[in-house]
Amino acid sequence: MWILLPLLFITGVLTRIADMIADDGLKLNRYVSYATGIAYGFLIAYVIRTNPALAELGIAVILSVIITGKIDHPVHCLGVSSMLFFLAIYGINPLNPALLVIFILGAAADELGNNLADKKRIRGFFGHFFRLKLTMEAVAFLASAFTGLWIIFLAILIYDTGYTYIFTSGVRRRLLSIFR
Repeated sequence: MWILLPLLFITGVLTRIADMIADDGLKLNRYVSYATGIAYGFLIAYVIRTNPALAELGIAVILSVIITGKIDHPVHCLGVSSMLFFLAIYGINPLNPALLVIFILGAAADELGNNLADKKRIRGFFGHFFRLKLTMEAVAFLASAFTGLWIIFLAILIYDTGYTYIFTSGVRRRLLSIFR
């Protein structure tokens, strides 16, 4: 189980790089860009397959970004496709439908709230909350407290650490100035 923690961190880092390629214009070699998407999709599939407690969380996050229209670049299409490919080959453990719905709602609220906060339609405490995408942390904490599966909360914290805190805005600006 402990191998999943560094894999979740790496998945967060790779997902941020894919977002920088898709949204910020980070110019990497085409094959490196595609490999980034494929790698994060494979890692998500691996986590979903090997740890049943995280299956609903991983699937919900992917479904929410599909539902909210965030999969709009070839790198992310490859990420989702590779996840689906590997899950089709290796299978998925039985899912808890209630947790899946709760996580889909939480992840969709994160995405939609973040969009509204970025457009200044939500301000103040909630604008800051959604800008930081803290909905899933709150939902994962409550799910962990309710189920006793603290790996759920730890997983989202570690993934978000890789996603958010490695490439701070200053680091992203420097990388974009180099790779544009």
